[in-house]
Amino acid sequence: MDALKLKIESKRLNSGRFQVNFTSDAASGAYYGYLLAEPHTSVTDIIQKISRHLIAFNNEERYFQRNLFSLGNRKVNTGKILIFKK
Repeated sequence: MDALKLKIESKRLNSGRFQVNFTSDAASGAYYGYLLAEPHTSVTDIIQKISRHLIAFNNEERYFQRNLFSLGNRKVNTGKILIFKK
């Protein structure tokens, strides 16, 4: 995937967590989504997580069927991100 251009905005929820809204425009596709972040999570960690997921879209079959390829290795807390194609 070519250089990611991320735009992020955040909103503090009543629970104390943050809802991070992001958009990404690249020649290979435009995406938008939401991420649920804990209060102590750094901006760098948030950007790295978003980037990791967007780069994984290059191999869509593997990304969407990750349970088949990573039995026993899946992290439980990775389900706090939603990504959509524009």
